[in-house]
Amino acid sequence: MGSGPMVTHTNSTARLLGVAASTLVLATGATALPSGPAQAADTITAADQPYFAYYHLDQARAKGYTGQGVTIAILDGEVDTSAPELAGADITDKTPCTVTSSASTRQHGTDIASVLVARDYGIAPQAKLLAYRITLTSAGDTSGSDCRGQLSVSKDDISSLLNTAMNDGAMIISLSLAGASNSDSLKWAMARALSQGVIITAGAGNDAKEQTFESFGHWSGVVSVSAIGTDGNRQDYSSWGEGVVSAAVGGPITVRNLQTQQNEQAFGTSFATPLVAGSLALARQKWPQATTNQLLQLLIHTGTNPDHTWNQYTGYGGVAPGAMVNTDPSQYPDENPLTNKSMGPEPTPEEIKQYTDGVVSPFEIAYDNSYTYRGLDENVVGDNRNAYPTHLGTSPRYHGK
Repeated sequence: MGSGPMVTHTNSTARLLGVAASTLVLATGATALPSGPAQAADTITAADQPYFAYYHLDQARAKGYTGQGVTIAILDGEVDTSAPELAGADITDKTPCTVTSSASTRQHGTDIASVLVARDYGIAPQAKLLAYRITLTSAGDTSGSDCRGQLSVSKDDISSLLNTAMNDGAMIISLSLAGASNSDSLKWAMARALSQGVIITAGAGNDAKEQTFESFGHWSGVVSVSAIGTDGNRQDYSSWGEGVVSAAVGGPITVRNLQTQQNEQAFGTSFATPLVAGSLALARQKWPQATTNQLLQLLIHTGTNPDHTWNQYTGYGGVAPGAMVNTDPSQYPDENPLTNKSMGPEPTPEEIKQYTDGVVSPFEIAYDNSYTYRGLDENVVGDNRNAYPTHLGTSPRYHGK
């Protein structure tokens, strides 16, 4: 079962991870999973989403766990905020340049936003959602000339959008994309997230195969998410691999087809990913004093696998938002448990330190408003390609004991 078309996106390769039973998504090359006949477009409610009861989200809301005070970013298609399910949600399109989403990516972005913050059935309905439009050219998306950016990295590149989301205050970034890239700019964006405590969740893929190096899960620190059903078992379409950390319900998800205005059933790790991101938002709200590392420790220590053991199919097991808000993460060490993935992931601990010490070439970093170059390369001074504050020789590594 396909996960959508493989597309080229500037320095990275990415594809949408939703698999929906609709001609809209079939037109992009995805394979439909069987579902019942399309229904008239009644407003979608919590009763239409099996994950809502599975995760006891009614109880979470009754206790005030709604993601309030937490800022989540999605990098996806355009979010259609006129969808009735998104009425009242706090959503801001922060795309830094002109990106026009195709029907399929607009559908996908709207569906992902709804799982996160729809007032009736979103997992974190009071979180602040920042939306950034990606450009999937093979899906028919287009970007304007104003997207041309620093050096060879455009403003709508994945690395640029990750940094822009962090610039804008995102605490959690959700990527319902599969992607493969070894670009320097993406590596340093990942290093920034690790050093600044920003959590990135990403789908494992829908190709029913080992897909570590075709997903963002191969990056150090990324929470790669596979799909399970409400029976707790991995779905047969879900990919797996050494980078998988968690799992969540991947369907059926009821979505509104934006073209036909009919309600349909959809499946995919696309939907599992925001459910993990939203669970982390609930935990962030409940435990504001916990460090990001402790929240990640909480995620793996409350996973539903027996004894919270790890496997390549569901990571540490299904996410358990109820256990996450009922378990104090301060008991866990302030150490990131996801930087020791066994396939030797990047960025390495030394590369993360290079970033924090300010010795990474400014020509390899895209749209990071927190970065100052503190290395020794005098050639960067006065180079009009260098967009960053530069203080030569001030890195802490030159002044340590």
